[in-house]
Amino acid sequence: MDILVSAIVGDFISRSASFMISKYFQQQPGLNKIQQRLQRVLLRIDIIAEEAEARDITNQGMLRQLKMLRQGMYRGRYVLDASRFQAALDEEVSPSSSALCKYSPAKRLCFSRAGSGSSNREALLFGTNSNMREELQRMVDTLEETVSGMKEFIFFLESYPRIHRQPYGTYLVLDNCMFGRQTERERVLNFLLCPSATSDLAVLPIIGPRRVGKSTLVEYICRDESVRDGFSMIMFFPEGSLKDEGVVDLKGNIMNSLVRHENFASQNRLLIIVEIAEGISEETLRSLKSSATFITPCSGCKIIITSRSDRVVNLGTTEALRLDYLSQEAYWHYFKSLAFGSRSPDEEPKLASMAMEIALEHKQCFASAHIIAGMLRDNFNAQFWSTILDCVRAFKQTHLLMFGQHPYLRMREDAPVYGWRLASSSKYFLVCNTCQLGSSEEVPKISVQDIILGHGGTLPRGQFEALGWRSRIPPYYNYMD
Repeated sequence: MDILVSAIVGDFISRSASFMISKYFQQQPGLNKIQQRLQRVLLRIDIIAEEAEARDITNQGMLRQLKMLRQGMYRGRYVLDASRFQAALDEEVSPSSSALCKYSPAKRLCFSRAGSGSSNREALLFGTNSNMREELQRMVDTLEETVSGMKEFIFFLESYPRIHRQPYGTYLVLDNCMFGRQTERERVLNFLLCPSATSDLAVLPIIGPRRVGKSTLVEYICRDESVRDGFSMIMFFPEGSLKDEGVVDLKGNIMNSLVRHENFASQNRLLIIVEIAEGISEETLRSLKSSATFITPCSGCKIIITSRSDRVVNLGTTEALRLDYLSQEAYWHYFKSLAFGSRSPDEEPKLASMAMEIALEHKQCFASAHIIAGMLRDNFNAQFWSTILDCVRAFKQTHLLMFGQHPYLRMREDAPVYGWRLASSSKYFLVCNTCQLGSSEEVPKISVQDIILGHGGTLPRGQFEALGWRSRIPPYYNYMD
């Protein structure tokens, strides 16, 4: 009798709990509806951002607001993509349990554990303790609140002139333009083109870690027509050329070897770009300023110092510009556009889910984005993409076991890494170091893609050079491995 009562009570509690859970989720907006709301608000943000990017905005406050808007847009797209591609992820993780994950109203992300071996999917989005519905709802609420506060931004946007641009596809634009640095670009342009507050030479320090894009940003800006029209001469001191000796003599052949651009029609103004690894003494900087003033005595000369060290911050006459690597969400937008090209990732959820994990493992590396995304775009089938994903997983695990460090973090430090290959003859090759060459310098015929794919016949024995990738934006470097 006691057993029968306990069974009845247990069944009643179970049914009551199920009823309450079902009732709760019936009152919540469906997952599809939240995704549609997120899609609509992302479309509105995309329209605002695209309109803003077509305007020549000079106000720093509006540029910061635009940067925050873009960051929200990238995060929203990332969340939306991960939620849409979740079913494909579930099927790959466990076909037998995917139906339960797919149709359960209390569904949680079924990503495999990040430290359990081959996959790192849980880091793709929320982690194992978050609910997809809740995260989507939070994202929608945040972005809708952001858009509602953009009325003044949109109003003032109309006062800025338009910039003429040719209509290209998204992936072509990202491949041929500097991605993710629009706000920083406008900040440097504003420094260069606006009159100095004092008669002293203005100095802008640009600080950031190795391979974050400091040189690319500066070179891209120095090729801007407004900058070339505004300065009669642009001089460039590459890393190691400006010795910390306290005396800088810009005369004769020494000066001629440093000149990057001359514009005799412009007023007599000088722009000096200095690349240093660590720091520079105040005495050397004073000597550089004195020599620059001797060459161009009129006011308006500017100096930009790029460095990996905070030691140059105090040398600036304006607040230092700090560069960091792209966020994972922005990098996913970049990688997705390169990998899918003109195709829609929504039509290929399994491929898109694999691409998300590949992008996650790249640690925001631009070179890897171009190399791997190019191979994926040229071999658009699930079997090839799955093979690439397996290689990327093994690539990471091998370096974690051997060195206790992610391979792409080692690459940032110029430490040796073992590159992976699809060829069955040898699975790995050692990348000793990476360097960059100018666009006019001769490069090897063999490329890293050839090595990975096993193209181009038998590889040379011993140590040899290979072309990693060619940058399509200034300064058009060729990256060698």
